[in-house]
Order: sequence, then structure tokens, then C-alpha cells
Amino acid sequence: MNKWIYIFISILLMMMIISMVGHDYWERTPQVQMPFTLESASAQIVQCADAPTREKIKGIMLEALDEALKNHIVHMFEIWMKDDRGQPERARNGTINGVNAYIKASNGVAAWAPPDCPG
Repeated sequence: MNKWIYIFISILLMMMIISMVGHDYWERTPQVQMPFTLESASAQIVQCADAPTREKIKGIMLEALDEALKNHIVHMFEIWMKDDRGQPERARNGTINGVNAYIKASNGVAAWAPPDCPG
């Protein structure tokens, strides 16, 4: 009987040690700093564009960003409805990340200015 008690206590101790060591690893969400910039914002790919084309392209980019943010927020809410662990904190963090990415990308679109085409 004593042998089983020692085995049971040993297993409990090992489980506690594993859970204490792995706690930060299992629950950690990586905070990767990855700036989102539109590749075309650097004007390296687009050689030139006239003013109407440039504005049309900017409008398309902004519409795409609006749709992407809307889809992201819907996705955050869907996750919340499916899995309430850590909610609403997880949904709030995901939404904040999405809004920050939207703002950075919108600034990239505003700064996008390929040169006028000659002639």
C-alpha cells in the first residue's frame, strides 16, 4: 500500500514540476514586431503613374484595407463565440492588433507616390 502512495505522490510532483516549467511556454502568445508596409509604397515596383491612375489605385487599396479590417474583426468575434477561454482579452488584443495594422497600412497608402509618367 505504501508503495502506491509513493508512486502517486511522485507522479503528482512530476506533473506539478512540468506544469510550472511549461506554464509560460504553453500560454505565451508571441509578440512579433512585424511592420506592415505595402511593397508598392516604396515605389520600387511601380515605375510611374499619372495622377488619376494613382488616385484610383489608392482608392482600391483603401477599400481593400477596409474590407480586410472588417473581416478581421468578424473573425475575432467568431473565435470568441467558438472558444471563450481568455475572452474577451484575446478578442480585444486581436482587434487592437488589426486596427494598428490598418492604421500603418493606411499611412503606407497615403505615402505611396510613384513619379508621374513622362510624356
